[in-house]
Amino acid sequence: MKDGKRKASALPRWILVLLALALVAGACGGGNDDDDDAGAEAPQPTAAATAPEPADADGEAETAPTESDPDEPAPAQTQEEPAEAEAPAPEEAPEATPEPIVLTDSFRGVTSEAILIGHSSIDFEKLNADFGLDLPYQNFGPPFLALVDWYNEQGGVLGRRLEVVSELFLPVGATTAEAACLKLTEDQKVFAVINGFAGPGAEQVNTCVTELHDTILVGGLPTPEQAEASGGLWVSPQMSLERRNTAMVSILEQTGRIDDLSPVMIIGSHPEQQALIDGIADELRAAGAEVPVVGVVTTTGDQAATQAEMDVYVERARSDGVKSILLTGEENYRNTHLWTTAPEFVYLIGNGDRLSDWQREPPEGLQSGIKVFTARGGPSPMDDSRILHCIDVIEDALGIEILPLEELDEGDVQHWAGMINACRDLAMFVQIAEAAGPDLTNESWVAALDNVPDISVPGVAFASLSSNKVDAADELFLVEYDFDARAFIELAGPIDVG
Repeated sequence: MKDGKRKASALPRWILVLLALALVAGACGGGNDDDDDAGAEAPQPTAAATAPEPADADGEAETAPTESDPDEPAPAQTQEEPAEAEAPAPEEAPEATPEPIVLTDSFRGVTSEAILIGHSSIDFEKLNADFGLDLPYQNFGPPFLALVDWYNEQGGVLGRRLEVVSELFLPVGATTAEAACLKLTEDQKVFAVINGFAGPGAEQVNTCVTELHDTILVGGLPTPEQAEASGGLWVSPQMSLERRNTAMVSILEQTGRIDDLSPVMIIGSHPEQQALIDGIADELRAAGAEVPVVGVVTTTGDQAATQAEMDVYVERARSDGVKSILLTGEENYRNTHLWTTAPEFVYLIGNGDRLSDWQREPPEGLQSGIKVFTARGGPSPMDDSRILHCIDVIEDALGIEILPLEELDEGDVQHWAGMINACRDLAMFVQIAEAAGPDLTNESWVAALDNVPDISVPGVAFASLSSNKVDAADELFLVEYDFDARAFIELAGPIDVG
């Protein structure tokens, strides 16, 4: 990776809000045969017997003179017993030659030579042009293709090369996302789609891949219901939002912070999160916390109505002695009003990975002195050799420099998101496809989910995968946001919440 650290800068909040919504979704060589034969012990020559002296012409043996007494009989000349020859060591049987892998046209999108995969990603260039935006993100296609080329140079997947069909979409509504899904699944008939769809309206199109077309999807964040409906076809290197929010309770309990934060109020971002926050409340109570208030925003999208609703929650929180407020989901009107009118509470946010932009510009309403605890993935993926490898491959292929968000200057192109998604999604796809074996099908893919216990997710220390757990990442850190430093300060971790 190229050197050089840069100072952070700010982007307008409304752009970051849209982007946050859009980016829901990161040997010992052996001896040869001759050496092995030489190592067997060779038969030793037998000890020679004492040979008699050659006979003279009369046939009598000539006797050598001795100094012994003439009356004493000479000792009888004895002959040594021949030494028993050592049996040669048996030769080792040659190792059996492994049967060659036979590749066939095993499934839709899979031939004996190649696997056809689709790559769906946001068209940031068109998004900027159509909506008058200036989002600094590079389209995700080029870094993805650079890593595909590297995998193919290593032999692909069990000898099959990866071939890619790319489709772009806009993260606003479902129209372009649905068109991209149909092109990949019905027209191109790909074996799998990588990266998936993100953004308001577009995110729901992921089920077009898995449920409507029985096609594998790697990426995104399936809900528990979507994961179950996909039957193992939808997997993600990330931790699901539901598991991340409940894991927040585990982290607080493991770090001994429950008592200091109790009583806790929980507010979900919309009515569909009621089951989620009820589950979190149960987890908190089981850990010893008091949870007197549990509710959701019922007026999403209406700023004035949301503010009035939050005023009611704050009044209840103060009367019930609440110390902390746990927020789930994205609801900027809710968050801004709470931080502005109720700065005395500690705020808990389950999905800290969605807060990366806070390292450049704090969200509206947040102010110095407000405590915000959240759970994030590894704070320093730049220390992970797997991430550094992806960066090197992409930088060399594209002639670019990839820097984390906090090191970008205003006007710099943001390559990080495309790199991390491609790095993690492709690594996961290749590992599962290889575990599925040469007869690659939907069925062998699903069966392989239980045969990759050591699944590796770049930038993540702990990960696991099974047919019942399709979101791989298990690593979280407890961090606190430092408003003045524009940074997340690590408090504990890594913590395995798998």
